[in-house]
Parts: sequence; structure tokens; C-alpha cells
Amino acid sequence: MEQSNDLKDIMEQLKKNPPKIIGGYKKQGWAVKVLEKISNDAVEQEEDGTVTAKAVLEAKDKTYFPAFLHLDLKKKGQIIGAYFISENENQFDLIPFEIAKEFINKKEEDLVPFKYRTLEKIEGDEVQVNWPEFS
Repeated sequence: MEQSNDLKDIMEQLKKNPPKIIGGYKKQGWAVKVLEKISNDAVEQEEDGTVTAKAVLEAKDKTYFPAFLHLDLKKKGQIIGAYFISENENQFDLIPFEIAKEFINKKEEDLVPFKYRTLEKIEGDEVQVNWPEFS
């Protein structure tokens, strides 16, 4: 129960000071440029065997968003989290899609289902069958 109160508090704070979600680009190259500005590696191994990867998401309306995807390699690369990027003064914040969609100036049906491609091919990711094209 406490977690839902925390989430409610976070949503209240974000509504007072809405994040500027980066994306909605007509060309995927702009999304890649944003990801290149972020110092994280393109693919990072997590302690639990999952990976976090820089990715470009292609929305249903053919616009592009830079994002980080959390993939479960034990489940062949199944996506377990998608994080959109928000610019916050001199840093970037990662905002889970479930929250970020409230602040993207588009209807959800124009966004999903997303296609995606990670910046680097990930060994063990069988979900992303068309790399480097969108899956």
C-alpha cells in the first residue's frame, strides 16, 4: 500500500512540474543523437542477469523516441521496462513509460505498439529479430 502512495506523490510532483519528455522526432537519427549525449554504455549488464540498453522506439505514428529498455535475457530478451528520457536542468532523468505517457503530447493509441531497436546487438536477445532494423 505504501508504494502506491509513493507513486501518487511522484505523480503529484510531476503534475506540478511536468517533465519535458524528449522525442516525437520525425527522423530516428535525432533520437540516436540524444542517446549519444548520455554517458551510459549502450548495453549495461545488471547484477540480476538482465540488461539495460539504449534504444530508439518507433511509435505507431512513425515518430521516434530515445529510451532505455530493461531486457530479461533469461526470457530471450523480453522487455520488462521502458524508460523515456526527460531533460532536467543539467541532467537527464529516466521516467517509466507508464508515467511518461501522461506527459507526452500524443494519444496513447498513436504511440503503441512501439517497435524498437537497441543501439547495439545484444547476445541472447531473441525477441529483437530484425536488428538493426526495428522489431
